[in-house]
Amino acid sequence: MDQFQRPYLLFFIIPFLLLGIYQWRKKPLGAILLIQSDRFQTPTTNFFLKLRALFLRLTEVLFYIAAVFLIIAAAGPGEKYRLTPDVTNGIDIMIALDISGSMVNSYDFLPKNRLTVSKELLREFIQKRLYDRIGIVLFAGAAYLQSPLSNDRYALDELITDTSDEDITEQGTAVGDALVLSTYRLKNSTAKSKIIILLTDGVSNTGKLDPETAAYAAKAYGIKVYSIGIGKEQGQYEVNYESLEAISANTKGRFFRAESPEVLQEVLNEINGLETVDLPSKPMEIHETHFPSAVLVFFILLGIVALFMIYPLTEKL
Repeated sequence: MDQFQRPYLLFFIIPFLLLGIYQWRKKPLGAILLIQSDRFQTPTTNFFLKLRALFLRLTEVLFYIAAVFLIIAAAGPGEKYRLTPDVTNGIDIMIALDISGSMVNSYDFLPKNRLTVSKELLREFIQKRLYDRIGIVLFAGAAYLQSPLSNDRYALDELITDTSDEDITEQGTAVGDALVLSTYRLKNSTAKSKIIILLTDGVSNTGKLDPETAAYAAKAYGIKVYSIGIGKEQGQYEVNYESLEAISANTKGRFFRAESPEVLQEVLNEINGLETVDLPSKPMEIHETHFPSAVLVFFILLGIVALFMIYPLTEKL
């Protein structure tokens, strides 16, 4: 129960509780809603008097609790869920993330390294793409599929968070293999737009396929490659921006340079703005009501009070 459809009705609880406090101070063992009675004028025994007083206090409390639940039910308690349509005209995106040694052992993004900064900003990027399917490819000396195309933002976020340079034992940077694997996961997509976000330091020094040939394969399937070259050219590790620029140009994508965490964030925001589509339907909001549960509690408590009034609190008003 995290929201109410008519929360203003909850304010009626305040005067009702004030009435209960007033009654308790004026006549603690009086009848409900200040009705006077003779229930204690002719007690039979002291034990029976105490028993009736105990049940009376209980009925008074149960009556007010029942009334509070009735007000809560009138306020429309429930929970709201936001569901993304299963079929949209969104974009299919494969993120190819370099986790090689040059991404982890660099010092130009201090106090963090290139990989840590990339992971943090990619998580933000994924959360913004509400209507797209996103997949993840990790690569170093080899390329591996971390996640196929998926709408599950929570799973993708967890996968990115848990990514480390220890996930791949092969040393090196296989940019071409990462592009081919990403292209393979996108080639049968029917999405209006298919893109690969290649995030690396750009130095391809291993793998079964060179980046240029892999770029032609992506182009053949109508896939655009947005290349992001991370790091400074005068940094500890070599950066090959020319190769990344050529890959993006051949696939009608764009090349970006990210020499600092701030620039990388701007780049991902720009890509987010470039790749937009219209949706056939808006996200669906479902309100799961807890009204029946609140009303049920109200009637159960009221029923208990009625039973106590039949016995042992039977009396003549």
